[in-house]
Amino acid sequence: MKFKKERKELISFAKKIYKKGLVSGVSGNLSLRVDEKAFLITPASKSYEKLQIEDLVLLDMEGNIIEGQKEPSSEKKLHIEIYKNREDVGAIIHTHSVFTCVLAALEMSLPMILEEQQEILGGEIKVAKYAPAGSETLAKEAIKAIGTNKAVILAKHGLVSVGENMDEAYLVCNLIERLSKIYLYMRLLTK
Repeated sequence: MKFKKERKELISFAKKIYKKGLVSGVSGNLSLRVDEKAFLITPASKSYEKLQIEDLVLLDMEGNIIEGQKEPSSEKKLHIEIYKNREDVGAIIHTHSVFTCVLAALEMSLPMILEEQQEILGGEIKVAKYAPAGSETLAKEAIKAIGTNKAVILAKHGLVSVGENMDEAYLVCNLIERLSKIYLYMRLLTK
């Protein structure tokens, strides 16, 4: 089995986002670039609580399975598109966290509300136009909306956070969930 260290890291972060409540059930997915030609991704429809290193799927940048017995996440096209367009991205975390999903359901961007947002995330977190989950169109719309920022909200769907590594991608999805909560409270208090 290739990339055991990276597999352990990916499993660790999958369990972290589950325990933190950023995903539930089998929603969301994570991936980690292992070199310029391949990445590990979580499998489709597998509980994060029971995820094992052998469940992860090693894919090339065309979506072909290099190693693994499971079906890769249905969002593999989204991960591939990001890796192909963003050389600075080494890890991707796709969450369905509550407050950010409120923005996604309303097809709302997260405007610049606190200084740390500019410093860490690159400013406003835009919302990508709606497209069906797992589709090529969703991947293309996400790339348009994310630009050079660290995240994009997927309309009617969830959040995609990126980072140079898993630590950064995890920091980003946590920060955006907190900022989304603050923003929604702001809107309640200023109406």
